[in-house]
Amino acid sequence: MFDVEYKLETEYEDDYVRNILSKFINEEWYFSPSELLPAWWHSAPHKLHSTSWLDGLRGTAALVVFFHHSSLVWFPGLRPGWGSDSDAYHIMQLPILRIVYSGGAMVSIFFVISGYVLSMKPLRLIKEGRHEELLQNLASSTFKRGPRLFIPCIVLTFLTAILSTMGAFVDENVARHYPRAETFWLQMESWVSETLWFVNPFAEGTGFEQNLWTIPTEFQGSLLIFLCVLGLSKCRRITRLGSLASLVVYWLWYGYWHTVLFLSGMIIADLNLKVSTNCKIISTVMCLFFLSMPEYDEAAAESFGYSTLATTLTPPSWQDHWGPGRWWPCLSSVVFVAVINSDSVMQRLFTHRFPQYLGRISFSLYLCHGVAIYTLGIRIANFFFVIFGDGTNLRYGTSLAVSASIFVPLLFWISDVFTVVVDRGAVILSKRMLDI
Repeated sequence: MFDVEYKLETEYEDDYVRNILSKFINEEWYFSPSELLPAWWHSAPHKLHSTSWLDGLRGTAALVVFFHHSSLVWFPGLRPGWGSDSDAYHIMQLPILRIVYSGGAMVSIFFVISGYVLSMKPLRLIKEGRHEELLQNLASSTFKRGPRLFIPCIVLTFLTAILSTMGAFVDENVARHYPRAETFWLQMESWVSETLWFVNPFAEGTGFEQNLWTIPTEFQGSLLIFLCVLGLSKCRRITRLGSLASLVVYWLWYGYWHTVLFLSGMIIADLNLKVSTNCKIISTVMCLFFLSMPEYDEAAAESFGYSTLATTLTPPSWQDHWGPGRWWPCLSSVVFVAVINSDSVMQRLFTHRFPQYLGRISFSLYLCHGVAIYTLGIRIANFFFVIFGDGTNLRYGTSLAVSASIFVPLLFWISDVFTVVVDRGAVILSKRMLDI
């Protein structure tokens, strides 16, 4: 899902620990902008590589997920599809335009990217016949994957449990509530119990942050990729691709959407598709249309352009799926990544500094945005509602625009600090655990 690679040479590890400790020892509880915005603020951009666009696409998708959850709080009227009722005629409810807050489809893209990134190096080693190195790579990746994914989540949910005990979350008139026990120790007992179940590939998330339902699924998909790479490592390329395609068709039939997405990412990494310009344009427009499809509980069956897609043209085994697991967003996310993978012009859209910056903080942005919205975001917005009012569209929009100008940079700051302190620390810790 979020596979940002960090250089972990010994010197870097020592610098990481030294820099973090020095800030706390010297009581520098802040991080300066020069450290927070390395790709956005500095004059020298980070060096790009052939797959840097994947980082930018992942970061952009994480930002859309943030917009998605923000819309649930401040713009719930935009959720239904265009024309589904008498009030559903805002321009942002139109197909394609609503992609900017279609968070479920972005999770589908996350999983395709993960399948691509996790299999990319092993596939290269297979093609080069370096099977001993392949085994070492798979062993290392399999060992480190769990700590890499779950350590940041454990830290976040622990902080969430503490904040909830302190009453930091807004509980009135909100769509999401965070667990709060009667005493601190009962809260910690509840957190430990949920965490012990959460850190396995068969969990369905944790109540201490609902957005984390994707992490066990990500872990499950990662293990599937490693198993398929190992099992098919001695096969010819045509046999490997045929086997993967057969598995994709099998799981498509039974509705296992996340396995379809991971293995499709692996297939994209293994292929070198050449697509004509006209086909790329048509495919991109169609993918944006399908990716912006409303949820079933957002009147997809009554929405302009989607009524037939959401009913007749959705297989029976997929009818009860929601969010990223729906038929058309799943298929279109695979095609969308495949088209970008074959087009250098589209890739450049995601290699500019801001998308690359978002890519570097994408995991932390995904983890932290829910907590930030329900602790800081709502309070900041309510403050400006008092000042500017919210009785008219102009007043409501003005209040939110001013709130966003404060809250969004603050969220980036929180995500960046979490990346520097927790996320990179988890990567380094997992590597050191492997070396023990």
